[in-house]
Amino acid sequence: MKQNTEADVRTDTAIKILALFFVAIIFLAFTTSPIKTGTKEGERAPPLEGMMYNGSGWTQFNMDDYMTTNWTVGDANGEWLVVEFMDTDCTFCLRDADEFGQVADFFMKISKDTDGTPAWNGPTVNFVASATELNIKGHDSSRAEIISFRDKTGDSSCAGNACSSRQGSAHNFMYVDDIDQENMQEWKIPGTPSYFIIQPDGIVAWVHSEHPQEKVSDGLFRLFDEQGLMPNE
Repeated sequence: MKQNTEADVRTDTAIKILALFFVAIIFLAFTTSPIKTGTKEGERAPPLEGMMYNGSGWTQFNMDDYMTTNWTVGDANGEWLVVEFMDTDCTFCLRDADEFGQVADFFMKISKDTDGTPAWNGPTVNFVASATELNIKGHDSSRAEIISFRDKTGDSSCAGNACSSRQGSAHNFMYVDDIDQENMQEWKIPGTPSYFIIQPDGIVAWVHSEHPQEKVSDGLFRLFDEQGLMPNE
């Protein structure tokens, strides 16, 4: 009986190649460390979702919708995200509301120069506030209070005073209802306000608690400068 030795050789070679391929896949699976989920710099940010108020109504928010998984460092087209954890009855949140609103307007390209062009022409930065209710006496929040704090309208009370009387203008960024503390617990937030800067790929790039000497704007400028994303003058 005649045997096709050439075909046998090809078959053996194919089997060996497939075996090597599967060995390589298994090796990579055991040696490649996935990025840890957490709130430290370099970790992948935990999930952040809930019903969001954007100035006109409540809609579903999911942070993943704002992320670009294949973004690479140095890509100016990716959109960054600043996350603030706050409480409408938190006096420190009230104190920071004016300046934080101005920073948000600048990096969200709402602030304009005299010629009508955006004052900031670097990467777009989105802002979102996760509004919780701390387990402290007198911190009784509601969606009406969140709206009143953001828009500076209505007769809701924030930390004993009318929310509409807080310093600064109405905010233009998103507020997520986290009254049940679900997001706050997922991120293990010890207190408010807490600020984070998230890269377009979902990696935590900056945490205020790790840079107490820096404000959010300082952190953004430094990160953009380090990654070569500062706009040309």
